[in-house]
Amino acid sequence: MNRIRNKLILSLLLVALIPAVLIGGYGLYSSTQALGKSGEERLKTKIGSLTTSIERFLNNVYVDLFYLRDSSATSNLYKALASGDEEEIAAAKDALSRDFLSLSSNRGIYHQIRFLDTDGMEIVRVDRIRETSKIIPQEKLQNKKGRYYFDDTIALANGGVMISPLDLNRENGAIEKPFRPTIRYATPVYDEQNNLRGILILNVLASKFLNQINQANAFGESQMLIDSKGFYLAHVNPKKVWGSPADLDTGENLLKDEPELATKVVNSTVATTLESSDHLIATAPVFADRDHKVLLGTLIDKVPNAVVYESVTRFKNVFIMIAIVAIGITVFIAIVLANSIANPIVYLTRATNNMSKGDLNRKIEVKSSDETQALAVAIERLRKSMKILMEKYS
Repeated sequence: MNRIRNKLILSLLLVALIPAVLIGGYGLYSSTQALGKSGEERLKTKIGSLTTSIERFLNNVYVDLFYLRDSSATSNLYKALASGDEEEIAAAKDALSRDFLSLSSNRGIYHQIRFLDTDGMEIVRVDRIRETSKIIPQEKLQNKKGRYYFDDTIALANGGVMISPLDLNRENGAIEKPFRPTIRYATPVYDEQNNLRGILILNVLASKFLNQINQANAFGESQMLIDSKGFYLAHVNPKKVWGSPADLDTGENLLKDEPELATKVVNSTVATTLESSDHLIATAPVFADRDHKVLLGTLIDKVPNAVVYESVTRFKNVFIMIAIVAIGITVFIAIVLANSIANPIVYLTRATNNMSKGDLNRKIEVKSSDETQALAVAIERLRKSMKILMEKYS
């Protein structure tokens, strides 16, 4: 009879638990898929927004660069230089210096604003140091002939723009300390007869947008910006940045840290989303120019799967707790129901065995509202009939 009881218990458990497991499993699967998609979309939106913000910042540099190129103060200066009149040159320098100073003070994003003549000599220069802009005196101006940004810019046609790599600023050949990440935008200056008169250079304080990347790290996220060779321009670990030979030459590089990821994203010009065993990753190219031809670098956002699927984990834990409680309650109910079915059968089986051995004096009675009570009544009638027959023929 134990086998009947066990079968009943097992049957009740299966009937109760199979739907719960299927529904819970489907809920867990669908939640995981939905949260994965949601996390992916959130990452894509976040990295897209940050990329747009950086590119909009850099596109504004174009506006300032061409404004200065086409300003009357610039044209007056190169005309004065051509005339050779010292008073006229001094007045033109003063006017352009004040324009540079105003732009530097109001915008606050330029380390240097310079006008150089065709020989590479700085004619007017304004520096911004510790949030203060100042005009550099004549005796401290330098000749930049031979520097790549001068040589590259002087060779451009009218309207061309030279955009330098993002690197650490150098003064007199040495890296400036504290570090000053800089990207340079320069354009040649031509007169009305299309004669080259000099170049304009804006040294952009890259920390203004690099800080946006560093500040975006939260809740386990790790955002970074790499250049076209995989060297870090921004990273949650400051010791990782500026590892290229052109800067600190430490060798710190995404290719060294995560070669598999690096092969997929270095120099990529399209936004992508990837998933590793422990991270969800979104990447987006960042362009330094308005035509999206000059790649500044690749922005990468990594989020641990534990963060992305945190709510799934909570759901899973709650589901397991509920399942354990449900199993306990189901087992209890199954045992009670199995006993309510099996015990009368066991009782009636023993009673009929006793009757077969001649014990007809024990009344057979089952308190139930189902078929077992009807069976007990029938067996009780049989007992009474057998007892009457036994007494009649004894």
